[in-house]
Amino acid sequence: MEVARDSARAGVRMAVLCMDAMQVYRGADIGTSKPTTAERAEVSHGGLDLVEFGQTFDVAQYLKHAATFLREQREAGRRVIIVGGTGLYFRALTRGLCEAPQGSDELRAELSLLSVDTLRERLKAIDPGMLERIDASNPRRLVRAIEVMETTGKSLRTWQEETPEPLVRDFAALWIQREKAELEARIEARVEAMFARGWVNEVKNLQRWHSLEAIRRFPGIGYREIAENLVTRADEDYNPPSWLKRDILVATRQYAKRQLTWFAREPSLQAVMLTGNQSLSAALRAATLPSLF
Repeated sequence: MEVARDSARAGVRMAVLCMDAMQVYRGADIGTSKPTTAERAEVSHGGLDLVEFGQTFDVAQYLKHAATFLREQREAGRRVIIVGGTGLYFRALTRGLCEAPQGSDELRAELSLLSVDTLRERLKAIDPGMLERIDASNPRRLVRAIEVMETTGKSLRTWQEETPEPLVRDFAALWIQREKAELEARIEARVEAMFARGWVNEVKNLQRWHSLEAIRRFPGIGYREIAENLVTRADEDYNPPSWLKRDILVATRQYAKRQLTWFAREPSLQAVMLTGNQSLSAALRAATLPSLF
């Protein structure tokens, strides 16, 4: 938003395409840190509220939406800032979407019951090179690599190398970094702010509109934890216990660590280190992308 506003003052019209696999779900707003209604009114946003909570959504659907949004913004004379932390979306946008087929329902059901360690060993036995290319702590990535190899007899890596042209080709990719202590402090403040904004009520409403099982299946950090704790509490004046906040904080830090590992492998990224209240726009103007403004 800061870059979009500075660009507008310089006469460059901007839009924002969110690249976040959790922000596509309607109703999951506070816990995914979606832009506010006011921010969306100020700057055109894409990538938000694309599917009902509890439904399935994949990277192919995201790319279809992104293609339409990018075309519309281009026709409107706007440049686009793509922002977010979903590494698979970034890779699909900038490298193209791998067209490897899905495995059978039976195979997926079998793999879903296995531990991460067992999945790693299974992938290592049939396609050891893929362990170096994926987040080996993420069960969904492990399952995907295994199902492609076992279904097609061809490594996911080979499928990826045969991928069609990417949707986004002319771009500058920036990786915003902070020192570890500052990053952890910002994560803690963010979790506290989400609770203060009414995250618990958001989860209550999602449970009322959908179901507890739908929340349990939702991969967004904190939703399942809050919902399951609510089940054990009948009081209206519910306050989340300190241990619940601590568990969500730990899970968020672990996810941030996995993001750092993922994006460290992306060769197109240019690091931008920020500290405190330093302006991102100023950092970009001075060191990275003066032409942006």
